[in-house]
Amino acid sequence: MRILQIRFKNLNSLTGEWEIDLTGPAYTSDGLFAITGPTGAGKSTLLDAVCLALYGRTPRQPRISQAQNEVMSRQTGECFAEVVFETPQGAWRCHWSQHRSRKQADGSLQPPRHEVSDAENGKLLATKIKDVAELIERLSGMDFERFTRSMLLAQGSFAAFLQADPDARAPILEQITGTSIYSDISVAVHERRGQERQQLEHLRAAQAGLKLLDEEEAETLSRELVRLNEAVEAQQKQVDQQQKLLHWRQQLDQENEQLKQLQQDQQTLEQERQAFASQQQRLEQAQKAESLRPEYVPLVQRRTDLNQARKNGEQLRQELPTLEQAHQTANTALQQAQEHQQAAEANLTQHQPLIKQLREQDYAVSLKRDAWQQLKAQLPAELLQGPAPDPAALQAAIAKTEADLQDAISEGGRDQLKDQQEQVRIRGESLRELRNLVRQQTELKQEQQGLIADQAPLQAQQAEVSAQAEHGRQQLELLQREQQDLHTMQRLADRIADLEQQRHELEPGKPCPLCGSEQHPWRIEKPPALSEERKRLQLVEQQLEKLQAQLRQWDIKQAELNTRLQTGQKRGQVVAQKLAALDAPVNACLQQLDWAECPDTDRLEQAYQEAGEQWKQLKARLDRIDRLEAEQKQQQQAQQRQQQRLDVDAAESALIKLQQQRAEMSPEADTEDWVKRLEKAVEQARQQVEQCREALNRSEQSLNQRRQQITDADSRIQVLEAEVGQMQSAFTQSLAQSSFANEAALEAALLPREQMAALQQTAQALQERASHLNALKSRSEQALAVLQEQALTEEPAQQLLANLQQLKATQAQQLEQRGSLQQTLKDNEAKKQQFGEQQQAIAAQQRELDRWEQLHALIGSADGKKFRNFAQGLTFELMVSHANRQLQKMSDRYLLARDEAQPLELNVIDNYQAGEVRSTKNLSGGESFLISLSLALGLSGMASRNVRVDSLFLDEGFGTLDEEALETALDTLSGLQQEGKLIGVISHVQALKERISTRIEVQPLSGGRSQITGPGCRRCE
Repeated sequence: MRILQIRFKNLNSLTGEWEIDLTGPAYTSDGLFAITGPTGAGKSTLLDAVCLALYGRTPRQPRISQAQNEVMSRQTGECFAEVVFETPQGAWRCHWSQHRSRKQADGSLQPPRHEVSDAENGKLLATKIKDVAELIERLSGMDFERFTRSMLLAQGSFAAFLQADPDARAPILEQITGTSIYSDISVAVHERRGQERQQLEHLRAAQAGLKLLDEEEAETLSRELVRLNEAVEAQQKQVDQQQKLLHWRQQLDQENEQLKQLQQDQQTLEQERQAFASQQQRLEQAQKAESLRPEYVPLVQRRTDLNQARKNGEQLRQELPTLEQAHQTANTALQQAQEHQQAAEANLTQHQPLIKQLREQDYAVSLKRDAWQQLKAQLPAELLQGPAPDPAALQAAIAKTEADLQDAISEGGRDQLKDQQEQVRIRGESLRELRNLVRQQTELKQEQQGLIADQAPLQAQQAEVSAQAEHGRQQLELLQREQQDLHTMQRLADRIADLEQQRHELEPGKPCPLCGSEQHPWRIEKPPALSEERKRLQLVEQQLEKLQAQLRQWDIKQAELNTRLQTGQKRGQVVAQKLAALDAPVNACLQQLDWAECPDTDRLEQAYQEAGEQWKQLKARLDRIDRLEAEQKQQQQAQQRQQQRLDVDAAESALIKLQQQRAEMSPEADTEDWVKRLEKAVEQARQQVEQCREALNRSEQSLNQRRQQITDADSRIQVLEAEVGQMQSAFTQSLAQSSFANEAALEAALLPREQMAALQQTAQALQERASHLNALKSRSEQALAVLQEQALTEEPAQQLLANLQQLKATQAQQLEQRGSLQQTLKDNEAKKQQFGEQQQAIAAQQRELDRWEQLHALIGSADGKKFRNFAQGLTFELMVSHANRQLQKMSDRYLLARDEAQPLELNVIDNYQAGEVRSTKNLSGGESFLISLSLALGLSGMASRNVRVDSLFLDEGFGTLDEEALETALDTLSGLQQEGKLIGVISHVQALKERISTRIEVQPLSGGRSQITGPGCRRCE
């Protein structure tokens, strides 16, 4: 992942919109650039912009939302950050922004927006905050934590890491490497072990709460249950018998009541039939009249149609005179309109010759006016005011300027002077470059002489220290041999003292069981105490310790002298290489200047100043020529505008003359408007004729239509009269054959269809109710006779019901007792089964608890320390391995090592002190920074995993390095350019400006604002 471009607006002290292009040659050639500026100027704001664009938050502001935004510049209403980055999959543009309402400084914050697009075609890929976070992690291979550990390396966290205790180092390592999951796993195992143990206790408590019956109690309850079952069966028989008697008595009483009710219903029905008798007669008359309805109803309808037709015909005859009068009026109006049209057309024809002449004159005026306006438009407004200028004065000024210009170019033209100026410029640049190269040669030679002068004392000291160390090693060897002999004597004396019992068992003349000797000099006498030898041994050990300490000091001194000699030699080689590299550009400059040898510094400075003065003189001559040519061009333009003013005045005079001629031809100012009025009068007359003709046609159509309607009405009346006569004859014959005396009697007998249907429905319902009651009465009488024949009991229903309830109450008590016994026995069986199941669950839970107990013994702890320290030890070892690779590039003196006894303890092996192991707490500031930098670069390799990190930003820490260490660190960082990396160093150290040529400078301004300058940096207006 490589950062290609950074754009942002209104972030912290950097107000306005800024853009930084990291693809320029200044960044790709060296691979190392510096972000410099005073403390608090806003250097880290550039890294904040990168984090905001990619992840919507910064290391200093982990949360930016609608309620909180502390990165937006004060007194501004909006901010944004945009980054274009490149991965093997392509180039992508990520944009984050937030603004206040109405984009005003006093408005409320709005929700931030975040989006990702393809940098090549601009296609949006994600616009939701959650989708953007997932897409960025997929494209770059890093989330926010891994990004800040891989690309934004803050040295402060590694300094704290070096100085921390082993117990406190694990949380810091978690924060840096993001491996806090191991602490979570350890705590989770501890909590799970507690949960499993608590679950086992719950199961055991639940099993202890089960109360089971003993065998004797269960047998007694079983016998009692058998007895109750027999009593319940006997009682059920009595209940069934009593239920049968009650049911018979209830049926008998019910049938008696039903028979009485049916008799009452028959009496009610008979009363209703008597009340309906009059309606029944009317229904019968209507049914007789219904046969004449098909002939009588159409006859009545035809009589109605005939009367309506006679009334309509009379109304049409009354409206006919009005229509005839309207037709006559429309005819008269048409004749008047035609006469008005003829008069308008004659007037237009009479004026046609004059109209033609006016149009020709108007066209000539229009052409002259257009020409005059076109000439006016070519001149500024101020030149059209007042009288025209004097041509003679302007011509004199033009002649003077021409003479001055000829005098200026008499010694050489513009092209010749420019060639001379370019030659002088090239010579000046060669002199300036040669002056710089000579200065560098002088400084390098002085430095080379100083290095040579420093080597001789160092070599003498090295020889002296080597001689002292060699003499000390010889003395050490002698003392070590003496110490070995004294130790041997001491061990023998101790061995003899241990054989105290065996010495007393020796007998004179008998061989010793150990050595075989028959002489036993120490059988009675005590062996020598060797007190002098012990004192000598103590003295020798003290001398050895002192001599070893002295040797270590000599070794350290010798290592320091070797380092200084090697550093001087390396620096001498670098200086010699730089001097040799300067020969080629110096010779190239001499060749361009056509010099055989390089002059001294004063002569070189004088030649450089002379070239500058010569270039200034040539520039002054060119400026005079440019000024005169510009003045000549302005005078020519003035002369041209003067002629244009004269042309405008002439065109205006001609236009005024044509306008006067036009006014004399006709008082009508606008010819076309006059023609339009004449033509409009003709057109209005034609329209009036057409309107009158249409009105006449409409009146004629209305009159003819009304006459036709009268004729049609008379014909319909005749047809209806004939139909009524025929229908009346047929109806009279049918009426004579019916039982009705006349038409009035028939009309009185006829009923509406709805009323007749209602009467028929009522009569039918009465008949159906009578049939139904007769059937029910017959069935009830038969059922009552059957029940009376059975004669089961004489007791009334109330007594039978009381007896039944008493029997059921006794039965309920027996059932309750039986159910209680059954439930007790059933619960006991269920508890037995539950007890067995719980016993199995307890055994299974015990096995699960044993498994978690074993895992807890390995990695579980309440604070997560056990597994965290183990896992962090492995991570720490991998981190140290990566860091040593980077450390070897910066210095061959140090080597990092992990303490075997303390997995998170970090030590430093000093190769210049015979491999002495040192604690990181004893390191100097410069040493701590170099080791911290190696840890940071090593961690970057770890955190990026399979993701390629091509951009790194290092923040702070360089101020603790001396000149040599700083040079080594920068050389190492520059070497990363060979791996395709671009390294950005953020620091306020002044020495960085001299060693890093590509710089982005953050400069503070007034009011807490800042600006940035440097390659690829620009402010977007």
